[in-house]
Amino acid sequence: MLRRNRLPLGPFSISLLLAALATTVACGDDTGTGATAGNGGNGANGGEGGEPPTGGTGGTGAQGGQGGSGGGEGGSGGQGGGTQFEEVTCDVDLTPPASGICGVATDGSGSRLIRGTVLGADALYRNGGVLVSETGVIECVGCDCEATPTGADATVIDCPDGVISPGLINPHDHITYANNAPYDVGTTRYDHRHEWRTGANGMPEINVNSGAAANVVLFAELRFIMSGATSTAGAGGRAGLLRNLDTQNLESLPVQAADSDTFPLDDADGTMHATGCNYGDSPTVENNVAGLSGYLPHIAEGIGPEARNEFVCTSDSAVQNGHDLIEPQTAIVHAVGMKPEDFQVMQQELATVIWSPRSNVSLYGDTARVTMIDAMGVPIALGTDWMPSGSMNILRELHCADELNTTRFDGHFSDLALWRMVTENAAFATGTSQAIGMLKPGYTADISVFNATDRKDFRAVIGAGVEDVVLVMRGGEVLYGDADLLDEGAIGGEACEALPVCGVDKKACVAQDVGGGTTLAAVVAAGEAFYPLFFCNDEVPTDEPSCVPWRSEYPDGVTASDGDGDGIADGDDLCPTVFDPIRPLDGSAQADADGDGVGDSCDACPVTSGQDCEAPLADDVDGDGVINAADNCVDIPNTDQDDADSDDHGDACDACPDDPNPGAAACALTIATVRNPAAPGHPAEGTSVSVSGWVTAVRPDSGGSRGFTIQDSTDPFSAIFVFTGNQSPGVAFGDQVTVTGVYDEYFEYAEITSPTITDVAPPTPIPFAAIEIADTTTLATAATAEPYESMWVSLGAVTITTMNADPGFDYDEFAVSSLGGTALRVNDGYLLAIDNTCPVGSAFTDITGVLDYSFDNYKLEPRSDADIAFVTCDPTP
Repeated sequence: MLRRNRLPLGPFSISLLLAALATTVACGDDTGTGATAGNGGNGANGGEGGEPPTGGTGGTGAQGGQGGSGGGEGGSGGQGGGTQFEEVTCDVDLTPPASGICGVATDGSGSRLIRGTVLGADALYRNGGVLVSETGVIECVGCDCEATPTGADATVIDCPDGVISPGLINPHDHITYANNAPYDVGTTRYDHRHEWRTGANGMPEINVNSGAAANVVLFAELRFIMSGATSTAGAGGRAGLLRNLDTQNLESLPVQAADSDTFPLDDADGTMHATGCNYGDSPTVENNVAGLSGYLPHIAEGIGPEARNEFVCTSDSAVQNGHDLIEPQTAIVHAVGMKPEDFQVMQQELATVIWSPRSNVSLYGDTARVTMIDAMGVPIALGTDWMPSGSMNILRELHCADELNTTRFDGHFSDLALWRMVTENAAFATGTSQAIGMLKPGYTADISVFNATDRKDFRAVIGAGVEDVVLVMRGGEVLYGDADLLDEGAIGGEACEALPVCGVDKKACVAQDVGGGTTLAAVVAAGEAFYPLFFCNDEVPTDEPSCVPWRSEYPDGVTASDGDGDGIADGDDLCPTVFDPIRPLDGSAQADADGDGVGDSCDACPVTSGQDCEAPLADDVDGDGVINAADNCVDIPNTDQDDADSDDHGDACDACPDDPNPGAAACALTIATVRNPAAPGHPAEGTSVSVSGWVTAVRPDSGGSRGFTIQDSTDPFSAIFVFTGNQSPGVAFGDQVTVTGVYDEYFEYAEITSPTITDVAPPTPIPFAAIEIADTTTLATAATAEPYESMWVSLGAVTITTMNADPGFDYDEFAVSSLGGTALRVNDGYLLAIDNTCPVGSAFTDITGVLDYSFDNYKLEPRSDADIAFVTCDPTP
């Protein structure tokens, strides 16, 4: 997996950054040149760096300090004057549009070159460009895209006052609860989520609707799109509009779906323990997480010892009844009630935190200690949570994070850092960073353009409202934007539906993208029965949950004597400028894990006494000395950065190191390489792969378990199932196809998920026949059956030995045997007409099909009546 480009977010990593990126210029009020210049002072706008040759960093401030003239760091906000981010001005003149922010400057081919201020993966390009192919893949980012073969005749879209960003990613929502308005908790504040969920500890229970109807879910997806989002992990979703990263509605993104795990301890019944791990009988265990690319568990949502105990029980298998679920693919949702040593564990495992500040603050009056999390070297993503207590869209959540950063966190995070929480870091959290979240060649063209007339660079995103979102594209397909722009033929939005937004004529492409007769009007009517679609940027949404920390312990907020509003007078506060109230899990004093008199929330070294330590970097998670922005194997230390095929996937982490596969492109493999664990080059689960073969069987084209098998030879392990979910596979027996998707072991059954099917050749005679199996024992016994999984096989003469293979139930399965061998089940997964009405002893001269595996049993799946040659009884009456 390629995970890259997390640059430092705060003040604790500057010395290492300067060493790693001494030649990079900064993006701030001015750019530095040369070596390093002196540190600037603190203040509202930061201080200016000193003179060369030995100066350094701009000072602390909400707007960041100016880099020194000798080459210090400037910044776009936050402590330490912001963070290193190269700024490049391209020698290109953009054509102002006749109206609005963007317009078509040159009509050309189906490829599109979008130009403006480009927020690239590790550089900001003024007058830069993003070249999008006709297939929705980014081909170029930077200054010279016009000079590429595709760019030379591309349609050019110029946005002189626009900021071009990756589509925003919301890594945490519960979208099936979109049939709710915000819930008013009044002055009630909770210590643990089970208190408001179940009324535990005598606290008032919050009652909410669930199971939102299809159009209400689509309404919620549209609401996110209008805020610049293209993807969410929403524990639900519908086909069309947003990519739903934790379902199969990925909209053809070649990644494995993430797992949003709301109750990893199986504690939905409200069980809470301050110590011990005796929760439910079916907790998530290590094996459930091992094969995932993205694992998103709710852990430690609360501020008491019961919340912190959840981390203990999900991070340590040595604890009785505990399990270790903290892996590189783990992104803990909430992580409110945790301590520095917990985040040290997360950093060592390269895990991530998903922060939902509005929901945390409104329910608990407190939130995750994100300044400390950053200091511990753990990346942070930002998610909305849900309608009852969270933000209505991702921009409102960004506004909340920005407000807390300014008023309670002493400007700790730069604008760049906040923007990364909803782009790159959110992609890391969901296991999709090889495909989306960054503007890079080979990545999918999920792109949002923002109005930068009044707000520049990253601030154009952070401070935006829905009216400022000029264009949203998912995989190069338009979803939303300014009507004048969408009406341009090259954009593809002429048929999209009109939607006036805050005085700006917009269009939303609901009918065009969803299909099936779904319309914008129907979706809006369904959703606005519960809450409005949008509010303008100068409005506070009706009944919006509070982003102002409040509890009875600190009722007055920020005062002259309590600058951070945590209820502790500045003179007694271990962090006088950073909000860090005393939580129930802290006992009677502010948290200071290392006992050095500096509180955890403002300590550069939370687990080491003093302020002089070699702090881990969230921007070099593998610690190999190469920051993520330049590291071609972010999760694997590889100082040498060897990359034999020059595809920006280092040899140490490239599944096909000799064959280029930039970005989300899959490695081309034989089916046997994918299927056989012992094969050289066998990919890990969750890897994008590309295979070719002939279609040998197709499941019925209905329901949510559609798909087909492909096979490329009669060699062992040479067939695999392709899962298309609720989508029609669009193939037939004998088609020769190439399938690109994600390799997965679904309950030990190998399959390719999220497939893209290309190179479909019409049905032709398959160059091999069904494999003849003399003894059913071969296919009924795991050790010998595994190589034949999904392969086209023929049994020859068999008789029924069991009329109903599942006594007490009726799944239309019967069992047959040949040569007195172990019985093999025959199932109706492909041929629905099969029934188990034939008696024991019924004979067949042959049964042909593909070998399936489900519910711990191998099963033969006939595909049509022609596959069953019966003698005395027809099982497909």
